[in-house]
Amino acid sequence: MSQLGFGNVMKVARWEFLKSVRTPTFIILTLIIPLIMLVTAGVSYLSAQTADSESVELAVLDHIGDFYDELTEHVDRQQEVNLTIIRYEGPQEHLESEVTAGDYDGFLVVDEEAVRTGDIPYFVSDIRDASPQVLSGLLSASVTSYRLQQIGLEREQIDEATVPVTVRARPLDPDEGIGSIIGPLVVAMILMFSALFSGQILMYGVLKEKRNRIVEILLSSISSVELLVGKMVGYGALGLTQIAVWVGAGALVAMRFMNLSQIAMGPGEIVIYCAYFLLGYALLASLFAAMGATMKDAEEGSQAQGLVILIPIVPIFVSGPIFMAPEALWVRVLSHIPPFIPATVLLRMASTQLPVWEIATTLIALIASVVLFVYAAARIFERGMLQFDRNISLKEIRRMLSS
Repeated sequence: MSQLGFGNVMKVARWEFLKSVRTPTFIILTLIIPLIMLVTAGVSYLSAQTADSESVELAVLDHIGDFYDELTEHVDRQQEVNLTIIRYEGPQEHLESEVTAGDYDGFLVVDEEAVRTGDIPYFVSDIRDASPQVLSGLLSASVTSYRLQQIGLEREQIDEATVPVTVRARPLDPDEGIGSIIGPLVVAMILMFSALFSGQILMYGVLKEKRNRIVEILLSSISSVELLVGKMVGYGALGLTQIAVWVGAGALVAMRFMNLSQIAMGPGEIVIYCAYFLLGYALLASLFAAMGATMKDAEEGSQAQGLVILIPIVPIFVSGPIFMAPEALWVRVLSHIPPFIPATVLLRMASTQLPVWEIATTLIALIASVVLFVYAAARIFERGMLQFDRNISLKEIRRMLSS
């Protein structure tokens, strides 16, 4: 097989990148995703603002007599709940008519039995408009306070006894935070998206050059290995550019809803995640390029693309069991099988802390598989690109790899 020249590789990579980055399809696809993010975030924000501005007015039939005062005090404490409660003195039949007419959004019926059992009836005209989750916390706190008052506790004692409990996990290592959970998941998703978009462009680019016989001219100037690796680097940079725009837009949207400093990652984590990403992309890109070299037209390529992209995302399909048992034997075995290594390891990193030896063995297995896959893809690429008018059979692929 031909030698690999860095200069020729970078020329091919630069050509492929500049050629594709200027196309209307790439520009539109790169900008449409951030636009969708911004529109979705804006609609969500406006919906939340509208929901917060809508006041819910409820009537209370207090058959006990003094429960209404307790409930009013708890409602006043919850400033984020735009709720108004009104004591109703008339009969329930009249109140039902007023709720049906739209004078109230609903009404509560409170008596000794309801307080004792904790089952407080909440009546609305249309059950689809009910929001019991908004009331459940308020009523629970009000009922608890009322019960404690009946026992004989003072208000100060009740407030002290009913202080809400918050459990917040804190890592012993101050450098380890939520970034160790979110980071691997984000990298795994970026890897899948990058492989999907840039790998697709890579496959169709190979098919186009093969169909137009441009490859004959290219192979007269550079080796097939240089052409293959150059295409992988160029389209990889193209995919990273696209992902960078999307991640940047996503970060701008996320800043509106959360503090991004909480998911900061350490340098060591960033290096490890980048290693799995780059090696994983090289593995997938070699598969896409090899597939493109064996196909005759785009229709065959689209079917092959589905098979190629399905293999490495198998761990995503079983992500639930992986999260639940990241140290299981079958998960560890899956972490060392080439096509599944990147996604499996990144999912495990999000659910547990892997020992150093296992990170080392999976990286070694991934590096060895990338070398093997790129070598095999180069052999197929070198011979398959000149087969213009037909698909390459599995028998011929085996012959290419063995010769």
